[in-house]
Amino acid sequence: MKIKHLKHLICWLLLPQTVVLVQAQEAISKIDTAASAMVVAAHPTASQVGVEILRQGGNAVDAAVATAFVVGVVEPHASGLGGGGGMLVYLKNNNEFHYLDYYMQTSENADTAYNRDQDLYSPRSVCIPGTVSGLITAVQKYGRLPLSTVMAPAIRTARQGFVVSEKFYTNILDKLEVISKFPETQKLFFKNDFPVAEGDTLNNLALATLLEKIAENGASYFYKGDFAQHAVKDIQAAGGYITLDDFASYQAIERDPASIDYHNFHLYSAPPPQSGVTLLELLNIFENADVPAQKRFIDDAETVNLFCESIKRADSDRFQFLGDPRHFNIPVSGLLNENYARTRFSGIEPQKRQYPDSMNIPAGDPWSFSQNSDSEIPQNMPEDGPHTTHISVVDSEGNAVSLTQTLGLFFGSGFSSQGVVFNSAMNIFYQYPSPNRIGPRRRPLTTISPTMITRNDSLSVVIGTPGGGQIFNVLGQIIVRLLDFGYSPQAAMDSPRFSARINSRYLSMENRFPVEVKDQLQNMGYHVRTYNDYDNFFGGVQMIVFDRATNQYIGVSDPRRDGGASGY
Repeated sequence: MKIKHLKHLICWLLLPQTVVLVQAQEAISKIDTAASAMVVAAHPTASQVGVEILRQGGNAVDAAVATAFVVGVVEPHASGLGGGGGMLVYLKNNNEFHYLDYYMQTSENADTAYNRDQDLYSPRSVCIPGTVSGLITAVQKYGRLPLSTVMAPAIRTARQGFVVSEKFYTNILDKLEVISKFPETQKLFFKNDFPVAEGDTLNNLALATLLEKIAENGASYFYKGDFAQHAVKDIQAAGGYITLDDFASYQAIERDPASIDYHNFHLYSAPPPQSGVTLLELLNIFENADVPAQKRFIDDAETVNLFCESIKRADSDRFQFLGDPRHFNIPVSGLLNENYARTRFSGIEPQKRQYPDSMNIPAGDPWSFSQNSDSEIPQNMPEDGPHTTHISVVDSEGNAVSLTQTLGLFFGSGFSSQGVVFNSAMNIFYQYPSPNRIGPRRRPLTTISPTMITRNDSLSVVIGTPGGGQIFNVLGQIIVRLLDFGYSPQAAMDSPRFSARINSRYLSMENRFPVEVKDQLQNMGYHVRTYNDYDNFFGGVQMIVFDRATNQYIGVSDPRRDGGASGY
């Protein structure tokens, strides 16, 4: 047996039930500065591909799509053709923002008997993937280069392979039981009867061939051609419900972005059923705190408490009111109304955790600021995990893209066909009356929140992150650090993070918070759960900030994940 495989086997046998990535205290962001254009992605190879496309004459959309296809190859546990996502596009010439929703969608035969405990890692967890439709729609509508040019780097990478990183290796170990459950999936990530190890080169020839077919024939090959026919056959043979008509009827949807004014800035983010609305509501609520810049999260427990209480109010509204707007009336204007935010902020006490059980935080009444409704707050919600991937791009003409996509969980449902790992999006629905309940051809409520910030109609920040339920927590903190506390982009990225959700009894914090701050929060009534110094539980932010003092873009990639920033 090779020494590498022997070492791997020992790691496998000693592996605890859940693997937590331990990262060194000296971890810092990956940063690049450029005058013309910038690409920041969760893998350095992918960010370099984005720059390659820009240098070939592509715009920000071309570069983002090429990067997304490559990320699906080199980060196959977090995204890919079997998943979906959302893309916020800024077109500078017309000062326009567009949002493309290409998240996963249920079958017409939606499985209302879906059981999360029994069906999570099975084809019954799979929804119709949207990535291919979304990325190709974006290129055709807003891009400049031929699809074959945009997809060429992903085809090359899938065929030639990429080097397995330490983080990817650890993710394989963490999901080894799921991967091993499906022979086709095991073939994708095993060599010589062992999972690929750090330093190995991993390719996917079946995926390379599929990408070539899509580049040649467009999205129809994936949704109506041979791929769809074989995928449906495989899914149904393994107990799933998806039909060929489900594949054929899928389309990416263009929606109006959600937006607010925050101090002297204007913020744009993802509309329902994605959770940019929750991020913006959180910031609207917290803006009422009027916290001085010197009262930072790192050294002031009261500021952390004010932010956590704002999070939980926005979070309770999210679970109460958000869902697929094609099937439910969603009170977006009410949720983002500044007067409504003031009513949600009222009653927050700086020195006290107000509700010992966060689930008791009542939802507000945004309908009184827009329309009328009635529903019940959910009491049993699935926990999100630190999954997904994000890409931020700005081109030399000032166009920009903020793109987040996912398989749901790491390695999705675990099920694969023809080199594609499929999502676990059924897991995100609720199984009780709510706007996020399971139904035919619905898209689930998801935490992804690709975001941009402008000032005086000039682009300031392009940002987004993976992280499941931590997404709007983390993005909100970084935005506050940038806009309110005056942090540099690197300091905002590297500062320790925390997370509070209404469906968790804990306040989760990275270990770098001072002991006295954690003690004060515990005295306020919080149950503090401590994580590693730079823990991937708190996302993997990819951010671009325009520095007006130097007239340059600063690209910053999160030290908590593999990633890179590349510009020129």
